[in-house]
Amino acid sequence: MQKFSKLSVRAKAWWILGIIIVFAITMGLVTGGNFYNGFAKNLAKKTNDIIVLPVVKDIPFSLGLDLQGGTHLVYQADVKNIPDKDRAGALEAARDVIERRVNAFGVSEPVVQVNQGSGGEYRIIAELAGIKDVAEAIKLIGETPILEFKEQGTTVAQVTGTSTTAEVVQNWQNTELTGKYLKRASLQFNPNDGSPEVTLEFDTEGAKMFEDITARNVGKPVAIFLDGYPISTPTVNEKITGGQANISGRFNVEEAKLLVKRLNSGALPVPISLISQKTVEASLGFKSINNSMKAGLIGLLLVSLFMIIYYRLPGFLSVLSLMVYGLTVLAIFKALPIWLALIMVVIMVGLIFYTFNELKLFNGTLAVLFIVIGVLLFFYAQQAITLTLSGVAGFILSIGIAVDANILIFARTREELKLGKSVSQAVDSGFKRAWPSIRDGNVSTLITCLILMFFGTSSVKGFGTTLFIGIAVSLFSAIVITHTLFVVILGDWLEKRTWLLGVRKAKVEENK
Repeated sequence: MQKFSKLSVRAKAWWILGIIIVFAITMGLVTGGNFYNGFAKNLAKKTNDIIVLPVVKDIPFSLGLDLQGGTHLVYQADVKNIPDKDRAGALEAARDVIERRVNAFGVSEPVVQVNQGSGGEYRIIAELAGIKDVAEAIKLIGETPILEFKEQGTTVAQVTGTSTTAEVVQNWQNTELTGKYLKRASLQFNPNDGSPEVTLEFDTEGAKMFEDITARNVGKPVAIFLDGYPISTPTVNEKITGGQANISGRFNVEEAKLLVKRLNSGALPVPISLISQKTVEASLGFKSINNSMKAGLIGLLLVSLFMIIYYRLPGFLSVLSLMVYGLTVLAIFKALPIWLALIMVVIMVGLIFYTFNELKLFNGTLAVLFIVIGVLLFFYAQQAITLTLSGVAGFILSIGIAVDANILIFARTREELKLGKSVSQAVDSGFKRAWPSIRDGNVSTLITCLILMFFGTSSVKGFGTTLFIGIAVSLFSAIVITHTLFVVILGDWLEKRTWLLGVRKAKVEENK
């Protein structure tokens, strides 16, 4: 680090540029892994395996219902036998069950939501992107949730070569007690330490079954399974009579509420009936993708031509920056491995800190801002962003915002050149003077995106999420990449050719 700090500004910029190039190649391989793998295979085939390039993991994009097709299902929820005060919880429990079942079916990012009609009726809407077997999905969703209580069984096994026998603990085995006998589950708090507990109340027949199960499993765990998955494995301390039981453990209030919701969803499911089924053909999805891609490419081409024609050399640098920007955003849309997401965010935030420090703009407020943005990017980079048409629109809009930051920088740089400053001084001042406008405009938009992400409907959330990611990455591309490229090309040759920056040398000399 000491050797690096002693280097000239331009030498440091070359090192940073090397990091950016490796970063861009990595993002390109993540984004276009299928194209690279196809090229590698064709190259090996044509050269008779003389040239064999390593293949990369192909991480697919997660496409929504409107892009890849699928099924749109609408269910009518029968809540006439559920008290008004319990309806909201019961409907959310039913929604939770459906979403869990759909996830188990392998549907990518399903959208399951509860809506109330104008007539007071409740409907549960499920959008299943990419579903193939619609009938099986309908059957799966319509099944009654299964709540089971299981115990550990043992078998007697003889040790090889001796007469010694030993008990071997098996996998979980069923008991006769199921959700059929559970009246309700509720949240309570331990009077001694205030910790949350879940209370189970069985009917008469279930109470007798539970008493027998606990009597034969004192000191052993009894597992509670919902839809085939264990949700709690409490250890029995003593035989329990009276038809009630408390589940306590190391969970907080929210986890206890979730457990209650899941138990009640298994014991008291909301009856639902399918009232509408609409299949979105894959051809419609492909058409939407093609139209969106064409719009994005045409827009990118027009913006690039405008930048190069009007801003000349800086415009060309902005196009290079924009290419890295696009690859990075598209890579974040995919579900990256944790290690890759962490490295990506650390590089981006680290280079931002370094660049702002070089520009003498770095302060504690900026550090907090970019750390928060980095944490959010790391969170979204680990999960696949489901791309819908609204999400693609958010990405395309973010391209324009990314270019806008460069325009502000270049316009300020031109103004500084016209005042008679050298190119290096003008570039430095241009970035410093443009930053307040870039900061205020982007931060206000980021706040709006966060509001859309947390309070909007599903399609609005998708728009807000992709726009947020795009703006966050644009701060990296506009400041770090563009500034680094500028510093690398600075020199006497550019001082003599200010027309490449859109300013005539005569005009510069006149203002000196």
